[in-house]
Amino acid sequence: MYFFIVYFRMKLWIVLMLCALCAAAAPTIEDEEFSLPMPPEDIEKLDAGSRNLLINALIRQMFTYIRHVIRNGSIIFNTPPLDPLELDHYHFYLPAVLINLDLDLKDVLVTGIGDFVVHRSNLNMNTLSFDVEISVPKINIDAGHYDLVGDLYTAIPLYGKGKAKFEVDNYVFRAVIFLKQSEDGKSVLIDRIESPSFAIPGFKSGLTGVIGGGDIDAIVNAITEEVIMDYVNRFQAVIARNVSSLIIHFGNPILNQLDTWRFIAPFVPRPRS
Repeated sequence: MYFFIVYFRMKLWIVLMLCALCAAAAPTIEDEEFSLPMPPEDIEKLDAGSRNLLINALIRQMFTYIRHVIRNGSIIFNTPPLDPLELDHYHFYLPAVLINLDLDLKDVLVTGIGDFVVHRSNLNMNTLSFDVEISVPKINIDAGHYDLVGDLYTAIPLYGKGKAKFEVDNYVFRAVIFLKQSEDGKSVLIDRIESPSFAIPGFKSGLTGVIGGGDIDAIVNAITEEVIMDYVNRFQAVIARNVSSLIIHFGNPILNQLDTWRFIAPFVPRPRS
């Protein structure tokens, strides 16, 4: 189920990046129309403390908007709802020493992403960076049907059909996102993502109907959970870097089409003459 974790992590990150860049400085949202709370020239006249209070208020509204996009989708970003997220089919392959699983999952429903909690959010306009830490208390992945072939210890054959349920508990991700202005000056792009990391303290596997030398659902689920957690904990840094690269590769072409720099420009400190 590691591939599920990476897949939905990337989907959530892309939505987060798009919303953060387009809504961080544009809090008044009605029918997906953005506007600043006051004219840009008035924002530029505010003292540092007032600008900081305003930016923090904008960030709070930004995360409210992110929840809206996750639960309802977005016309602006051409994004479908991510909670609940429905997939007709997903192929999952887990090769390991203890267990090898080849799963075809059908009628997959994912819920819980929209319940994310923001633990830290710091938009630094001096460095054009956005430091975030967000957790999702529980992600439920339910498959109405699965087909399984595989083995235990490369010796005991496994096969089966039935329903599958997986739970990811208290998924946490952190990163510092550095922003930049596009070449034409109209868009906010991702320059780089530093210190990306994520943690999955708990993972539960719920395959039912596995057959292989007897009814061994409990054994298969226990080994699957152990293998997944071990893999994620050992390679989370590599996974996080790879997903960050994908976000920049696929996200910036979309961001480059959006007229967003005008929202962030009033908050960017100007060089002293």
